[in-house]
Amino acid sequence: MFLSFYKVLRRELHIIAHHPFYYLFTFILPILTFLILCAIFYNEIPRDLPVVVCNKSKSPFAIQIIRGIDASPSLKVVAVSPNFYDCIQYVREGRSYAVIYIPRDIDSSSVNAKGTHIVAYYNNQWMLVSSLLNRALREVTNHIALQKETRFRIEKGESVQLIDVYSNPIILDSQPLNNPNLNYRFFLLPALLPSIIQAFVMMVAIRSFGSELKHGTVRDWISLANGNYWLAIVAKAFPYTLGFTALTLFMMTLLTYWGRVPFKGNLAFVIVTNLFFVLAYQGMGLAFISLTANLRMANSLGGFYTGPAFAFAGVTYPIIGMPLPARLLSYALPLTHYLRLYLEQSIRGVPTSISFPKLVILFGFFFVPFLLFAPRWKKFAEDERYWGRI
Repeated sequence: MFLSFYKVLRRELHIIAHHPFYYLFTFILPILTFLILCAIFYNEIPRDLPVVVCNKSKSPFAIQIIRGIDASPSLKVVAVSPNFYDCIQYVREGRSYAVIYIPRDIDSSSVNAKGTHIVAYYNNQWMLVSSLLNRALREVTNHIALQKETRFRIEKGESVQLIDVYSNPIILDSQPLNNPNLNYRFFLLPALLPSIIQAFVMMVAIRSFGSELKHGTVRDWISLANGNYWLAIVAKAFPYTLGFTALTLFMMTLLTYWGRVPFKGNLAFVIVTNLFFVLAYQGMGLAFISLTANLRMANSLGGFYTGPAFAFAGVTYPIIGMPLPARLLSYALPLTHYLRLYLEQSIRGVPTSISFPKLVILFGFFFVPFLLFAPRWKKFAEDERYWGRI
């Protein structure tokens, strides 16, 4: 058995060495994609989002507001104009994310007057940007209003200690867990990098098995394992399993030491999780090519399966809020269970006993397709009608 395994493995290593597709899609392109994403999230929080101010007022208070907006770490005033349509043009041309409108009647004496507003116009379709803009503008306006309230009450002779009581009669003691600084590197990178890996694992798995049918070499491949198709499949997938598992370990190292994503869980448990994550998508890739016996069709199914996986994994949109078909699709993706398990172990430090059921589910994504579809390869090796399909 070991000799048969070695023969199939040596043949596969020879294929990898003579076909750039495999080492390109197993190592080079995933690592390049990792580095590009890390460069995108170099800043942990988006800074200096460009905004333009339409200032209808000439008062010193309006200038104070503009300076406060520009001093915010999240905002940068790129232009100030009294012409509203000129300001809107900045947004239409993509040079600004928002227009801040300061009305003519605003000044230091009318700050407490009813009906005095500073208006922000922004595209709420960009939910992330609009959320940052909204939060930053609220912080600026609340800070300026508190300064005016403080000066007003001091001039009336009130105690400084009572000003906070007047300003905030009910105080919310917010205690955010795991990501208190709203770090987008913590939020998105641990989900985006596995989403990249799952697509490459699926693509390579379908290509490696499907090429045997496309080139009509499936019989030669199975014969090296003395007709043992179970052994032939395991030996063929073995180098890719090792390669992608090593890639997941590189991903963890990148997240922990460069991204400074905390790791509080069991390292050995997470390494096994990474292995099962790779096996899960190899199993699903085997299922797609076994069902279709067609490389082109299997690639299409694999793209449909992995392409929208990030959107359905419950990272940016909660699974509990999805309609039933979307929830079913989410639970049918290994990525969903892997991300929940990885985030539990890395950032939250959850005990392994709680994460263990998700590990079993990941193993099921590999074991069930392997058990169901591996016997079809005996038929593929015997029936030449399945050979040569694109």
